[in-house]
Amino acid sequence: MKRVIFDCDNTMGLPFKEIDDGLALMYLLGCPDIELVGVTTTFGNGAVDDVYAQTVKLLHALGAGHIPVFRGEAKRGDGPTDAARFLAETAVAHPHELAILAVGPLGNLYSAAKLDPNFFLNVQEIACMGGYLAPLRIGWRNLGELNLSANPEASFAILNAPCPVTLMSAQICLQAPFGWQAWLRTKKWPKALRRIIRNWLLTFSTHSGAKEFYLWDLLPAVYLSLADKLFAPNLVGITSTVQDLETGSLQLGQHPSQAKVNLPTSITNLDVFYDTLFASWNRVIQAAVDRGSPLSIAETSLKS
Repeated sequence: MKRVIFDCDNTMGLPFKEIDDGLALMYLLGCPDIELVGVTTTFGNGAVDDVYAQTVKLLHALGAGHIPVFRGEAKRGDGPTDAARFLAETAVAHPHELAILAVGPLGNLYSAAKLDPNFFLNVQEIACMGGYLAPLRIGWRNLGELNLSANPEASFAILNAPCPVTLMSAQICLQAPFGWQAWLRTKKWPKALRRIIRNWLLTFSTHSGAKEFYLWDLLPAVYLSLADKLFAPNLVGITSTVQDLETGSLQLGQHPSQAKVNLPTSITNLDVFYDTLFASWNRVIQAAVDRGSPLSIAETSLKS
């Protein structure tokens, strides 16, 4: 059983906002190999107060309201926050037993390391999502990087941390689309939840011209439970400067002093990847349905 803190910018349920953080949270709750010990929130996909509120709402809807949620950075370079204190204190309480799954801007982790210089030495590993190996175009849109670039000083610190770090770049995430065929696999899910996913498919299609969105944050989440089965290790030196990271650009090199980061390049078995996701999602959703939860977490929604 792996102990995990989920550091996220979840906006699932808000109109026209990303949903992959919420799907990653659902995956963690349904995964028998993961013990979710807490959630820390950050700005990113939305304002931190919105992220916090939606995350609390989703946890309660899924019967996991006992899991603590902490507000983190509201903007780049925010001072010590409740999230940073929780990260630092929990790492001390569980040395070398705690994995951090970070799928938004990385300021909460950076602040935790400022509070406790041994923070990175105390954590078992960090798995995160962000960065471009090359400019990214989806449909008719050039997409800007939104995670590492949102707090490049923090990103630089994490990519050079003295603990195992795994990074899922935008390029590998393009191997994990979620389209209408995948949506059909949700036909037994509550209508409110299916509507949120359908609306994001329509929103992303309207924005980019693509007929699918991408499961960006699910890759590092699945990595934490199935690293050996689905992702071949690829240890590289990332030589990106803080200036490079202002745009999320990942520069690779072999400087002797450079910390090694695991940068997987492919999902080795897509069928197993999707089957694993749906097994975990179905498990936590069925438990919620059995408790009578409609999973109606949307503030407002597009018309049915």
